[in-house]
Amino acid sequence: MDDYLKTNFEVLARDIHPIDQIELHKKTGEMAYFTLTSKAITTHQLENSLSNTTTQLQLEKASSQAKDTKIKSLEDLVIELGHDPKDIKAAERLIKKKNDDVVALRKQLKLPPLIHPQTVEVIEKQNEEELMDLVLKLNEQLKETEQEIEKAFQSKQGEPNTIP
Repeated sequence: MDDYLKTNFEVLARDIHPIDQIELHKKTGEMAYFTLTSKAITTHQLENSLSNTTTQLQLEKASSQAKDTKIKSLEDLVIELGHDPKDIKAAERLIKKKNDDVVALRKQLKLPPLIHPQTVEVIEKQNEEELMDLVLKLNEQLKETEQEIEKAFQSKQGEPNTIP
């Protein structure tokens, strides 16, 4: 059993006070603006997260590949030299090979320099500034849309409106 009945009725724009009409358009615009802003911020945050995840995944793949290569080369060296713990030359060659592998891996990965603590703050500030710019642009677009709606509304003030 329904507790309510949905109906449509027509009201002439001239019967509604202009201040009420303007207030309705402002509230509608504010709701649309809030929705657009929250979706834009969420989208931006998700794009940043995706970028960070992609970078992390690439580093993990490179690290895994490097470990596999290092293990294979060390296994080959151990097999080539034999397994005699008292052989000093073989141990020195293993250490030299390990050091060469580390240097080669650093060059191959092109690891970024250590991140300075202030770098994180600068990046966060840049992200905040980008978000604020986006919000300001959306606000300008909203104001332009509201002005267009008001102009169209004023031009059609004598015609009947359908209010759901």
